[in-house]
Amino acid sequence: MGIKRVLTSIVLIPVLYVIVWELPPVYFMGLVVVAAVIGQYEFYRMAGHRGIRPLAVLGVALGVLVSIAIDFYQPDFRGGRGGAFLVTFCVLLVTVVRLFSRRPVEGAIEDVSATLLGIFYVAMLFGFQMALRAGDHGRQWLMFMYLVIWASDTGAYYIGTSLGKHKLYPKISPKKSVEGLIGGMVAAAGAALLCRAWFLPAVGVLEAAVLGLVLAAAGTLGDLVESLFKRSVGVKDSGSLIPGHGGMLDRMDSMLFAAPMLYYYLGMR
Repeated sequence: MGIKRVLTSIVLIPVLYVIVWELPPVYFMGLVVVAAVIGQYEFYRMAGHRGIRPLAVLGVALGVLVSIAIDFYQPDFRGGRGGAFLVTFCVLLVTVVRLFSRRPVEGAIEDVSATLLGIFYVAMLFGFQMALRAGDHGRQWLMFMYLVIWASDTGAYYIGTSLGKHKLYPKISPKKSVEGLIGGMVAAAGAALLCRAWFLPAVGVLEAAVLGLVLAAAGTLGDLVESLFKRSVGVKDSGSLIPGHGGMLDRMDSMLFAAPMLYYYLGMR
């Protein structure tokens, strides 16, 4: 398992670096949209394990719209106007389509709820990565987030595996430990300071370290939330797309929480 994780990272990290740092933003947009579509597919498939039938095609189409809209209409999202319109539009359209579908009346609440959750939990939160890339010093902040979260995940995994004794939240994720969390937080703060020295010199030392800790905490919550969903439907992984990691959601669950937190922090900074 550990070897697969390392080999996969060796391959994927340079590819992501080139797309984020060297290529025009449209390439990164395409990458995020594809990742969001895969993530939504995994989410809707997980819901199917409990007999729920999301409106998958409509959900994915709206998810693409929402994730791209966050990138194009950033000021409206920070002010709340764009976000309110998209939420309203998606809720109305999904509920009306389910109303006139040929499916039985039974299960309508579950179908609509899962469809909307796939749009906003997966696609919308994925979209904040595009919004970060499009902002001021977007490449730097995006790489900052990725490196901090990867350091947190790596530190938590290896410290937890070797030293973990006290369960963090056994009801949701039995393998996570308090020691792993501490190791991940320390690694995240260290990575944040390295990023500051490398490509964000205008950021203060204290700000970088604290931001690293905050993003690591947000990433841990994102990981636990996805574990909650997986445990509720009785699956171990969201998919098997990425060797050593599972599915797209398994790999990106931490980013789903970290990206909007960093996005709104930078908007208030």
